[in-house]
Amino acid sequence: MPGLERTRGRRVEYLARDRLRSRGFCVIRSAGSRAPVDLVAGRHREVLFVQARRTRRPLADARAVVSRYPGEITRLQAMLRRIELPVQLWLYTDAGGWRIFTIHAGGIAEVSGDDT
Repeated sequence: MPGLERTRGRRVEYLARDRLRSRGFCVIRSAGSRAPVDLVAGRHREVLFVQARRTRRPLADARAVVSRYPGEITRLQAMLRRIELPVQLWLYTDAGGWRIFTIHAGGIAEVSGDDT
């Protein structure tokens, strides 16, 4: 059901938005499915671009994330080259909660602790 997937995706975007807001960010959600990121967040002089995804099973490490989301990471890396501002991939599982990865030109790195 396409509508159900959209609803689940939107729910995860709202969860990410709420987490960012609780950390003092002002958050704008992109309404289109073709947008390069789901959320743009800012606080003080800090700007963050976030792509939020839900996955049913937790992924072991950054290498597994790259394997599971190669196209997504390539698109986020292209965006990073254009805007030169922080871009992150947020992955949510019902059992494990959030895992956050910063996108770099040559790969990704998991964000430790509450460095959101």
